[in-house]
Amino acid sequence: MTATLTVAGCRGSMCVSGERYRRYGGNTTCFHAEVETRHHLVIDAGTGIRSLQQRLTGDGPRRLTLFLTHYHWDHIQGLPTLSALSDPATTIDLYGAPFEGRTSREVLLGVMHPPWWPMSIGEVRATLRFHPLDGPVSVGEVTVSHASLSHPQGVVGYRLEGRRSVVIATDHESGDAAADGRLRDLARDASVLVHDAQYTPEEHRRSYRGWGHSDWEGAVGVARDAGVGRLILTSHDPDRSDEQIDSIRGLARGRFPKTDAAFEGMRIPI
Repeated sequence: MTATLTVAGCRGSMCVSGERYRRYGGNTTCFHAEVETRHHLVIDAGTGIRSLQQRLTGDGPRRLTLFLTHYHWDHIQGLPTLSALSDPATTIDLYGAPFEGRTSREVLLGVMHPPWWPMSIGEVRATLRFHPLDGPVSVGEVTVSHASLSHPQGVVGYRLEGRRSVVIATDHESGDAAADGRLRDLARDASVLVHDAQYTPEEHRRSYRGWGHSDWEGAVGVARDAGVGRLILTSHDPDRSDEQIDSIRGLARGRFPKTDAAFEGMRIPI
């Protein structure tokens, strides 16, 4: 089947709500695609994962293959509330990089248990299987490969290769030569690059070096160097209004015309 990636959340750092955020949305990062009947590929488990939950209806077995970019709270805070965890008919395969010698299971167990959450991740009724990030992973007809990028405590970027190729580099700070090189290699000739642009160039230079996020200039630089077909800016700052994101998108288009800004409900063919 032809898969389409849905942007379920594209806000950085924390979720927001209100009139200022209606067009781009206020949920934190999550992307998902149904790659086979009742089999969903998911990137990150921010609050946007609730839109996937609304699609997990009907009787019978279902499967989720979830890849985490990293373990900062805004990228995992939707996971404990996912109703599929309580469904014995659901199988979840979770992929994540180790952190300071701990596996993804050990990291998540540290935050998903009482008193921070009533149910431990070890008590879920779904079949939950943890996997290390090694080589490429086949998920239906989509192949998922990865590269280590630049962010405090580490982050992973993913390339989804189906009939088209989509690279997701949320929470990457441009400017580290080695990490930027790995991202260029990962994104080489991709159909779409989804790239962090939380800050403006002025904010990045003045106050936020080393915070783990890029600006639109850094995103455009990678897109041009890697020869991608389309650039989508993501990880919008929680204080950034719809109109301000429009402005950032417009500036980026001045250098890379095929630039858009991610919004909840955006669909990207894979």
